[in-house]
Amino acid sequence: MELPVNVKFTRPLISVQDMVNFIDKGEKFLKSAKEELTDEEQFEFLQGIILSPDYQREYRSKSKEESSIIESIILDIPIPEVFLVRSSNNGIQLRHVMDGQHRLTAIYRFVKDKFALTELELLKEKEEYKNKKFSQLSKEAKIKILGSHLSVLEFEAFENDDMEIELFKRYNRNTKPLEKHEMSMATFYSNTSLYITNFLNINMENAENNQDEFAKKIIKIYNVTSDRKNKQKNHQELCILFSILNKGPNVYYKDGIEIANKYLEEQSKLYKAGLENGLQSIKNEFNKFNMFMLTLAEQVEYPFSTALFKGADRRSTKFHTGVSMVLATIFYYFEIDLNNSDLLEEIKYIIQNSPLGDETYNASSTNMRNVMTYLYKKNNVFGRMYKSLKYKGNVSQEIVDVLNKSDPA
Repeated sequence: MELPVNVKFTRPLISVQDMVNFIDKGEKFLKSAKEELTDEEQFEFLQGIILSPDYQREYRSKSKEESSIIESIILDIPIPEVFLVRSSNNGIQLRHVMDGQHRLTAIYRFVKDKFALTELELLKEKEEYKNKKFSQLSKEAKIKILGSHLSVLEFEAFENDDMEIELFKRYNRNTKPLEKHEMSMATFYSNTSLYITNFLNINMENAENNQDEFAKKIIKIYNVTSDRKNKQKNHQELCILFSILNKGPNVYYKDGIEIANKYLEEQSKLYKAGLENGLQSIKNEFNKFNMFMLTLAEQVEYPFSTALFKGADRRSTKFHTGVSMVLATIFYYFEIDLNNSDLLEEIKYIIQNSPLGDETYNASSTNMRNVMTYLYKKNNVFGRMYKSLKYKGNVSQEIVDVLNKSDPA
């Protein structure tokens, strides 16, 4: 792989006060639901810092670790440099964190009064700092912290995605290696990827706080857990679904992992070119799909599991990617009557006529070429009459040609 050597960067010093303000802008941008922004609105986000871009692992620092960072700032002990990468979309100038998320998060959380200093080492005898939140410190201490400067290495936007991957790997060699999807998230930033992350985070938070019945049901259906979300499994699974829901099955990729990574890459290219304009339609399709899944969940506790067509089994996983891909394929090719009493049985029939229902099938259940070969060519589920489903007639000639050239693996 040939990489450019002219990496452009600057090394500014940014005060803690300015850093917090920049993060505020980034947080405001993340919560903005607008796809089109006026010039005035774009200025509101200018130079904002996206503190938790998709690829960063879940923030899990303890108060002792956070307090140690604040203690270093108070004592003028240098903390490691923070790495930022500039990005631009439709005129919005933002920066995301390549390295230093935990340091910046600790500083931001403290200034926002989210935790009190604890287990200090060098300042443990200083009563003015013991168990104090930022708001409880003296005026002098606040000025000291806000006026301190952080060393920053700021890269200009990369023209070559491979360069960002290489730099990210180099700066994170001493940490646990990233999975393939995490690496894709590190490189292929887009509004779609961000929407998926926010969808998971917001619904999980609302479900945990008992604020939203819809969120509770969605979190259960998609089997969103802290562990699976931290490992980006949930994000990967949704990328696969988004790809099928909005573009149909891709019969060229070998499995679901490749589908997810290619989808991230395609959306990122659109984002960087200022052409990622279809996010609202993506959201609309996803919302309709969720209504479909909620309907199935009324009869099957975990509709993305094999229990959907095999019956309840303690050994079955709560979210089976192969099942999710067949369901998304059904949604893409059929108009669905959610009120029809035959819906569940007809969904079962289609899944049983996919590779999932063939006990002799031993290849990947997430290979869409094989799935479509079973559904379209081998078992002709699209030619059958249903009471709850109406085929849209939209299997492309390109897919038919591919299927006619090959048999299931």
